[in-house]
Parts: sequence; structure tokens; C-alpha cells
Amino acid sequence: MTERAFRIAAATSGEFGDVRFTRRTGGGDLFVNPLMAIYFAVDLDKLAARCLYLERIENTIGRRQVITRIQAFRDELLDARIPRAFPH
Repeated sequence: MTERAFRIAAATSGEFGDVRFTRRTGGGDLFVNPLMAIYFAVDLDKLAARCLYLERIENTIGRRQVITRIQAFRDELLDARIPRAFPH
């Protein structure tokens, strides 16, 4: 099992942060992001099909273009949520 698989397994069991899931993962930096649990639960094709701005970002080049087009989409929404920073 790879280190990434250990992280995903730890996340699916509710662990996060600097987690030592097994003896094999000891001795180094190992950060388990709680969002890793969704790796097993997401069907990417179905998720992309629900994306309301997918056509707008389809032919983008670079991060800045993607950000700009998503922001333009959000500006058109009447009841868009206010963005918040994800706590680390």
C-alpha cells in the first residue's frame, strides 16, 4: 500500500492532520487532509456533468483564466455564497 493510500484510509476513518496510520508511515511528515476521504466517493464524470460553468473553463489556458471565468460566472448569480478561507 502506498503512502497516499494510507492517507486516504486515514481520512476515511475520520483522521486528519499529522496522523501515523501504521508503523510504515512513522518517522516523516504525513499530513492527512480530511477531504482525501472523498477520493473514494466521487464519480468525476457525474460531478463534471453538474458543473454549471464547465463550458466556460473548457478551453482555458492557465490558472488565471480559470479563476477569471469562474468569477465571471459567480458575478452573474443572484444568491452566490460569500467565499471563505478553508481553515488549515
